Amino acid sequence: MKKQILLLCLSFVLILSACATAESNKLTIPELTDREKQILATSSNQGFVFDYSADQTYTSISMWLDKYEKGKKTAEPINLLSIPLPGKSTKGTMILTLTEINDQQLLFSTSISDTNGSVGTHVQDAKPGGENLAMLWGTNPKENLSLSEEMLPASIIYTDSTEGVSTSSLSSDFYEKMEDHMDELKEYDVVYLLRASFKK
Repeated sequence: MKKQILLLCLSFVLILSACATAESNKLTIPELTDREKQILATSSNQGFVFDYSADQTYTSISMWLDKYEKGKKTAEPINLLSIPLPGKSTKGTMILTLTEINDQQLLFSTSISDTNGSVGTHVQDAKPGGENLAMLWGTNPKENLSLSEEMLPASIIYTDSTEGVSTSSLSSDFYEKMEDHMDELKEYDVVYLLRASFKK
C-alpha cells in the first residue's frame, strides 16, 4: 500500500513537469529530478516514465504489457489500462513500474495521469525461474515518438547471464519495426514489451 501511495504522489509531481512540454502529439522521456528518481527507486525495482502531449483529435489512451517466452507470446495483454481523452489538447504522464515481491512473484503497476487526476492498475505475474537470470530493460531509442495506435516505448527482459550468452537489450531496429525483427525475442527467456495506443 505504501508503494502505491508513493507511485500516486510521483504521478502528480510528474504531471506538473509534463505541462511544460511544448511538442504536440508526442511521447517523450522526461528528465526526472533527484526527488522523483528517489520516489521511483523507493517504490519499485524498475520503472519507466513517459510524458505525452495529445491534441483534441485523440479520444483514448491504452497501455499494457505483452509477454513472450523464448519468442512465443504466452498470454493476453497484462495489466491493460485504458482511459478516454477529453476532446481537447491535453498533457500527462504514463508510468510502468516493476517490483519483485519475492522469489516467485512480480508486481506490475501502471498509471496514466493528466491535470484531472490519475488512474492505475496493479497485477501480479510469476517471476521467471531458473539460475543465472539477469534482468535487462530498455527504452525506445527514438527521443520523441509520434503518437499512434501501435507504440513500443519500452521492454523488460529476463535472460541467461551465463558467460558467453549475449546480455544486450533489444536492437534499435526492433523498436523501429517490431514485426520484421520478432526473431530477436527468441534469444531471451522472457520478454515483457510495454505497448501503448493513442486512438483518434
